[in-house]
Amino acid sequence: MVGTALAYENLTMKEKHIEDAAKAFGTQLRNLRLEVDLSQEELAFRTGVSPNHIGYIERAERNPKLDLINKIAFALRVQPATLFTTIEVPSDLDEHGERPTGQ
Repeated sequence: MVGTALAYENLTMKEKHIEDAAKAFGTQLRNLRLEVDLSQEELAFRTGVSPNHIGYIERAERNPKLDLINKIAFALRVQPATLFTTIEVPSDLDEHGERPTGQ
């Protein structure tokens, strides 16, 4: 766990935001899946991927492509945007995803 924390500290602000967004997406996916009482196996069947793949996405170990996001949303009966509602966009980063000098 210490190695993971150190690796996270060495990421740029942009990389941290991307990692945090993937975690938020995965958590939202898991919460929505559980709300409709679907197992990873059932969601995988409905979307045409393996149960492991669903688990990887929920743990932010893989990022789904747009077509899979749409399949997941359809299977959960939500708008695709619902999967992104918990992702926070930092307002203090510049266009390169970094904090301006002096902050």
